[in-house]
Amino acid sequence: MFHFFLFRKKTDPVWPEWKRAVYALTPPVTLFCASVCMGLVLLLFAYGPYSWGAFQGYFRSGRILVMNVLPVVLVTFLFYGVFGRAWSAFLAGGGVSLGFSLGNYFKLQFRDDPLYFEDMLVLREAKAMTVEQHYNLFIDKRMVFALVCLALGTAALCFLARGRLGGWKKRLIVLGAVALVCGAVSPAYLNKKAYDAVENYEYLNRWSATQNYISHGFFYPFFHSISEFVETPPPGYSEERAKQVLGAYQDADIPADKKVNILSFMREAYVDFSRYGIPGLDVSGYDLYHQLEAESYTGDLLTNIFAGGTVDSERCFLTGNYQLKNFRAPANSHLWYLRDQGYTVEGSHPYYQWFYNRQNINQYLGFERFRYLEGDYENLTTAYLPEDGVLLPEVYNDFVKNKSTGKPYFSFTLNIQSHGPYDTASYDGGVEYLTGDYSEGCRNAMNNYMDLIMDSDVELMKLVDKLRSDPDPVVLILFSDHLPWMGDANAYYQELGLDIDPGTEAGFRTHYTTRYLIWANEAAKTVLGSDFSGEGPTVSPCYLMNLAFQQMGWQGSAYLQAMDAFSGTFPVVTTNGCYVVDGVFSDAVPQEREARFQDFLSLQYYWRNQFLFGE
Repeated sequence: MFHFFLFRKKTDPVWPEWKRAVYALTPPVTLFCASVCMGLVLLLFAYGPYSWGAFQGYFRSGRILVMNVLPVVLVTFLFYGVFGRAWSAFLAGGGVSLGFSLGNYFKLQFRDDPLYFEDMLVLREAKAMTVEQHYNLFIDKRMVFALVCLALGTAALCFLARGRLGGWKKRLIVLGAVALVCGAVSPAYLNKKAYDAVENYEYLNRWSATQNYISHGFFYPFFHSISEFVETPPPGYSEERAKQVLGAYQDADIPADKKVNILSFMREAYVDFSRYGIPGLDVSGYDLYHQLEAESYTGDLLTNIFAGGTVDSERCFLTGNYQLKNFRAPANSHLWYLRDQGYTVEGSHPYYQWFYNRQNINQYLGFERFRYLEGDYENLTTAYLPEDGVLLPEVYNDFVKNKSTGKPYFSFTLNIQSHGPYDTASYDGGVEYLTGDYSEGCRNAMNNYMDLIMDSDVELMKLVDKLRSDPDPVVLILFSDHLPWMGDANAYYQELGLDIDPGTEAGFRTHYTTRYLIWANEAAKTVLGSDFSGEGPTVSPCYLMNLAFQQMGWQGSAYLQAMDAFSGTFPVVTTNGCYVVDGVFSDAVPQEREARFQDFLSLQYYWRNQFLFGE
């Protein structure tokens, strides 16, 4: 109230200079204090559904506080330069900051996945996942508290900081100052060494990508993720060395008499829960899948993602990358190689073509034709998530149609019917898969999930039966992207007794492991001279195409051959900081393998950023 009463008579004809100076400084100083307080309030959303102790940990690190509060202050003063009034600047700046914080908060609640800078490019997907996928937004005490703080702060500034920033010169000075500060502090947000040095893991696990993120707050890791969005070469990168590694191999043609057809399928959130001994879970429905495994080459796929981020496993498989880039132009992939070898390359995903920007990126990756929901599968079913009973027959029909071209065929299909979240309020299926002392939400979610994937298995086996009797040689590659969503903050996994703690090797493997299988009909086995049986190694998705080529006896592109050479040493390389090196699970690459790993990283970076098939 000091400012209000001190300057009530600001119309007095003569003011002392000190009074004028204090009056001029009061609005920005008051606005600064208010925006700092708002930044601290917004940290209430940063830890999402995790422990209150994580929030308390923010206040034990000056760096965490500064790096999370500063963006709120800067965006508020940006609006101060625009509007010239403290109260409107606080309302706009605080509102925008609250909006971003809530976006991260809901994403953590629903998918255990924080908001990254790159997510700003896929806002339509976020809307679809929220509205169309039936994620139910809610209001809780944190939100009410933040809204009250925003309203009270705006009202207080309206009375206590009435002065207006007059004249365009003063506003330009404020805007210029904001720009200078942004430029000065941006390297601090991108500095990986300083970021990794922050410690707030008493209640969180540093090896969980999500928990590592929220241990830093929200705005700090959000802006730090720009360093991942804008890819930089790995330390010590040498383009010449990368060329040498790749140049040791030459693209090998597929023998004309060995060009079999390949149908690859990534199954949304499919996991074999029979592997985990869950009490009260009827796993007899997996019998069909196990029968197919028994006549296939099978193994574990250790992915980068959990309960979301489908496109990561998808594109790692198609490109041979262990991590993804932001595709904005034609990019190297196994598809371009197959096209060079005379293959027809097509795909299907019965969902919106803009989802994950597939309509553009799939062309960049080499697909000649890709079928989506719009104008295609929407005409074949009224289901919001088209069923495998519609999808798989269409995939087979496309394969049959291609025979008239005389060209071998490759297709990649991603289903959608088993996409989460799964109804927790009711279940009306014919089989009660999960019974026992579980919450109603857990039983309903699991029963609805199991019902979907068991139906998917039935449709899959119908397709396999067609391929068995088909006279043309066909190889089937089957895998899953990630484990399914099971309750906000993974609550149902805890009820089921599954250890998905990524801080232990067992928990990490459960958290990120799905299965793969490679199957061939008799015609393909005869042509290729391979029985397609046995247990394969645990690999990252970037090596899955390598395993398929090995089973088919193909050498493949120079890049695929180079990756073959690395697969024995580094069969698992994740973006979550864990590896399998020489058969040993580790959170770091041993010193004696660092030079070899440097070659791996250099090859990967070069492959991601130099389009070679257009040469």
